[in-house]
Formats: sequence, C-alpha cells, structure tokens
Amino acid sequence: MNLTIETTLNGIAHMLRERIAPAVNDKFAGETARLAEMLLTLSAGWVDDAAAIRVAENAKIRALFAESGSFITDVDLARRIVEAAASRDPGLKISELDQESNRLRRLLAEMHAHVEAGNNERSRGCNQHICRALSDFEATRAPR
Repeated sequence: MNLTIETTLNGIAHMLRERIAPAVNDKFAGETARLAEMLLTLSAGWVDDAAAIRVAENAKIRALFAESGSFITDVDLARRIVEAAASRDPGLKISELDQESNRLRRLLAEMHAHVEAGNNERSRGCNQHICRALSDFEATRAPR
C-alpha cells in the first residue's frame, strides 16, 4: 500500500469510527470522535483533487476575463482584466493556488460589479457567465 495523505486520513478516520468511538463510554467524547472521523473523511476527499480543482477554477476565471476584457469600459479595470487573462498559476502548491485564486476572484468581483451596472446584452451575458461559473465552483468544491 502506498502511504499518501489521503490513505493516512482515511486510515485514522476508520480507526476513530470502528475502534475508538464505539469504545468510548462518555457520550460527548464519543460524538467528538465521530465528528473527527467525519472531518478526516471529508479532508481525505479534498486532498486528492485540491490542486486540480484550483487550477481548473483559475483557468475558467482567466477565460471569463479573456472573453470580457474587450468591452469593459473602465480603462484601469480593463487593463487589469487583460493582464489577468494572460497570467499563469505560480505553482502547484495549494497555498500558491489559493493566493492566485483569491487575486483572480477579487478582480472577478470587480468585473462582476462593473457588468451588473451595464445595461446592454453583452453585460447581461457576461453576468450570466460569471454567475454560472461561481455556481459551478461551489458545486465542485462541495463535500463528497
């Protein structure tokens, strides 16, 4: 067996669920062990695809920027959107990807506010694309 973070977390969760929680006589301690088991199981699921999810989300945001940067009327915002569309992830560490995701999402929020204020078909279409992307991101990150 390969010892990975995922197998380690699942192994600890299994031990808590099967051996520790049933042997604990104190109700609070038993429930705490079961809660810890559940959190470890969820964490194990997140570990396996954490980088892939973040890379895909960042690429989707950059694609939204590439589609929309040309019709943003605020010159400074348009410049930052075009630059962000051409940017790349700094690495594959979760902390690096999260930092980049936060940067891109802040800019996406600015762009979203800008297109929501617009009163034309392109703005409405962009707004729908942004809302759909944000919904997809949340669905992808939901616990499995």
